[in-house]
Amino acid sequence: MYVDKVYVKNANLVPVYEMGMCVFRDKVLLAAQKRLITQVVKATLAQISCERRGAHVDRSVLRGVVDMLVELQGTGQTCTLYETTMQPQLLAESRSFYCDAAKTRLLDHSTAAYVRAAQADIDAEMDRARAYLVPATGTLLRNVLLDELIDKHASDIINIPNTGLVQLLDHRDTAALQTLYNLYAPMHPTLLILQTNIHSHILELGQKFAVSLAPLSSNTTQNDEQEGSRDKDKPAQVLGMAAKTAMALRWVQDILDLYDAYDEIIRVSFSECQSMRQSIHDAFIEVINSNSRAPELLSLFMDDSLKNGLKRKGEQEIDHLLERSVLMFRFLQNKDAFEHYYKLHLAKRLLLGRSLSDDAEHSLVSKLKVECGSQFTLKLEGMFKDMQLSSDLANGFKESGAANADLDLSLSVLTPTYWPALAPPMSEEAKQEMQSVEPPPGILRTLVEEFTQYYNHHRSGRRLAWQYNMGNADIKLQFGTRTYELNVSTYQMFILSLFADIDDLSLTTTEIQQQTRIPIEVLTRQLQSLACAKYKILSKTPASRDVGPNDKFAFNNNFKSAQYRIRIPVVAAKASVETEKEKSESMAAIGLERQYVVEAAIVRIMKTRKQMVHEQLVTEAIKQLSARFLPTPKLIKESIGRLIDREYLQRSPDDPRLYNYLA
Repeated sequence: MYVDKVYVKNANLVPVYEMGMCVFRDKVLLAAQKRLITQVVKATLAQISCERRGAHVDRSVLRGVVDMLVELQGTGQTCTLYETTMQPQLLAESRSFYCDAAKTRLLDHSTAAYVRAAQADIDAEMDRARAYLVPATGTLLRNVLLDELIDKHASDIINIPNTGLVQLLDHRDTAALQTLYNLYAPMHPTLLILQTNIHSHILELGQKFAVSLAPLSSNTTQNDEQEGSRDKDKPAQVLGMAAKTAMALRWVQDILDLYDAYDEIIRVSFSECQSMRQSIHDAFIEVINSNSRAPELLSLFMDDSLKNGLKRKGEQEIDHLLERSVLMFRFLQNKDAFEHYYKLHLAKRLLLGRSLSDDAEHSLVSKLKVECGSQFTLKLEGMFKDMQLSSDLANGFKESGAANADLDLSLSVLTPTYWPALAPPMSEEAKQEMQSVEPPPGILRTLVEEFTQYYNHHRSGRRLAWQYNMGNADIKLQFGTRTYELNVSTYQMFILSLFADIDDLSLTTTEIQQQTRIPIEVLTRQLQSLACAKYKILSKTPASRDVGPNDKFAFNNNFKSAQYRIRIPVVAAKASVETEKEKSESMAAIGLERQYVVEAAIVRIMKTRKQMVHEQLVTEAIKQLSARFLPTPKLIKESIGRLIDREYLQRSPDDPRLYNYLA
């Protein structure tokens, strides 16, 4: 138009269109004390309210009204009439509407139904904003709904009786949990409430799992106290220990299954939220470390898995099992205690050939190495190296022609520093007695002597010490007309070999001990297994369970069994949960090892710093050692005292809290 392009521009006046809009606003909408615009806004909000209750409305008319109000500027303001008249009332009415809706739903909705309804309301408001409101209003409406439906009732929603968050988690309702998370996540306080409740629920489940382990704390040392009890008492004790071992394995499996369930919830429902994952991880760390036996039970579970649990499993299933086991190991605080038990279990698997997969064994050690470094797995890798060298030595010995063709010899030559003491703790005198044992004259002794010569020739500078208490043998014996294959300990083989060449030979306990040099306490148990247990390979006179020095033993030609292959047990080779006495011995060994580790860490720190205050030294020591275990300030203080006594450290004469490093 000419007027707008020339006259209005030159005269610096308001354009015709804007003047017309102002006249319409002032003379029509805002006239008569704003009666018309008040009615327009009221009618529009009434239509929106009807639509919220399910009625059908003409959205095109509402779109036109909103566009008109958006187009008109407020009097003397930079905001539109929509922002000054309609939007505030819309937000206020929305807040009131959804406040009432929340109160009603909390009375008759489950948590899943409530969050679905809340999400449906938000989706409807967003659709309404796109259809005939403005985008900014949609954002404001969403905030109002989150505030009224979620934030103000965050705790009430997830604690609705019998249908709350606990039930959603227990039933693995990932869809409802995803909706719940999407509503709680935008606001930090509500997200924190959700995290706290999930954390608490995991702790409650952990306490339930722990209740099942209560029998493990009962007295399981009755065998030591009742050696003279009758045979009929033994099966009940064996079954009791087996049941306790099964409980221990079940506890670890329950923890891993629970973690798998929550890991799926994190991925599917919580959009891999790192704060949620960390909160759940913290809960599992607390659950696992609240059980003082956790390192032992995890090692026992890995031991059982590598011996029995890998059967009929594919490569991916095996890898998943190992990954989850290592994850639980990552949650352990006392990793050094786990190392103690794992070395013991690994040693038994390797020496007895019980592992199902060498690849799985090496894979697990590699994963542990990634977690804790090469120092942690140094001795474990040394065990595998010893087994390989032992195989090479045995093959070389056979190829040399020195080995007896009638005997299939399998030897394990072990480096003492790599292998834990598999035998029970004993005095120095008992150790010397154990090392003095030698096979009876004959093929066995000749074989031992020949291998010793072969080893000394190929490994000069090393001393070979035979540990007969750790071996076993498969031997064939003929009883009358029938032949049986017996799996016996090396000591039992020595004993039976005494009866091999002489018929009707009878030997006393003292005579057997003189010929084999087996310590009398150990020999007694071996003879009880051969003559007084289920399979009576030897006959005993007198026929009692107790073994005396003058009791006589003879080969039992009348022995019969329905089985061809028979195992004669002495000490169960199967891994089982420790008794209280064994646990106290293990903890003493672990505590002694910790003293050395703490002292080494303190020396490393002081060698670098040269001078430190007590509190700083304690803090730094805890920081460095936390990857293996959590040392107490008392333990660190005692270690500092020992280092001062050995003149590694010195207290400052001016400040007793200050330590100096002595080079």
